[in-house]
Amino acid sequence: MASQQADEMVKEMAAVLRERRQKIGASMNALAASSYLDRAALHRAEAGDRIPSLAFWVDWSDTLGVPLEDVLKEARKRVGKTAGEPPERRPLS
Repeated sequence: MASQQADEMVKEMAAVLRERRQKIGASMNALAASSYLDRAALHRAEAGDRIPSLAFWVDWSDTLGVPLEDVLKEARKRVGKTAGEPPERRPLS
């Protein structure tokens, strides 16, 4: 199970890519047609209903012309998670 911050980051990563798609005026149908992305899977990913595979993230960000590293950096900034910092943990019993 992932940490709460990691879950929040995934949602923010999807938001970053959704905002990019909207900024360039591309519909989900157009994005799906110009890539290997399934439109239904893209919709679920943008809505936060599905956590895509790493390969999906790579194709999604590349199709939108945004390096995945930049998507990660922006998501980290939005949730306030420092790179390399361990996730929140429960004490060991």
